[in-house]
Amino acid sequence: MTTRAWFEIDDPDDDFEFDDAERAFASALSERCMAWAPADVVGEVGRPDDWGSLLAHVSLSDGAEPRLHLMDLGVLLVGDRAQGDRLHSQLYSLPDRPSAWALDATGSTEQLAELAAEWFRAVLDKPIVLYVWLHEGYAYAARYAFADSGETICQSYAESIAPPGQAAELTAAGHVHGKGWIQTVGLPTPSLYLHIRGDLERASTLSGVPARTKRGPLPGLWYE
Repeated sequence: MTTRAWFEIDDPDDDFEFDDAERAFASALSERCMAWAPADVVGEVGRPDDWGSLLAHVSLSDGAEPRLHLMDLGVLLVGDRAQGDRLHSQLYSLPDRPSAWALDATGSTEQLAELAAEWFRAVLDKPIVLYVWLHEGYAYAARYAFADSGETICQSYAESIAPPGQAAELTAAGHVHGKGWIQTVGLPTPSLYLHIRGDLERASTLSGVPARTKRGPLPGLWYE
């Protein structure tokens, strides 16, 4: 368990200029999370760029690859409404289309802090696995996913070491996003998977994919 307080406002005169209601929310949220807060995640508070609200957020990474950022999660407090979801990796904004596991609630400061704490705990307990695809002994593609829903968190694809012609086939089939980002959902059955975090008993991994505990290097750029 972590000894660092989650969502703690260290300096009462900080630049974010939190009002009394925001401070009360952060304090109540911190108190409710400290009983179970995992040691590998830190809860922080701040403001998105528009300065119109308080944002309580956490950042997830792969414990074996701490510099590999997976995703940001956060709860935005505006008046008597709290909204929680995955955050944009740079803007820290909520998505235009809420996730199936998003939070959207209204209530008192105490009620919203309680609901936000429950939401953070539920999302952090969601099982995350890493699927890896091998070709001639090299990992050419990988995908982090929520194993209870199959939702992709982030992925990578290295065409230079992938099976010849595969990238063109995936592109022709529409498994591509933006400026040529290959979507791993179009790939054949992964070679293996690794449990990254969360409750694996809630997981439903892809059929026929063996579990492993060791991995080699994972090349390529990571993208959603």
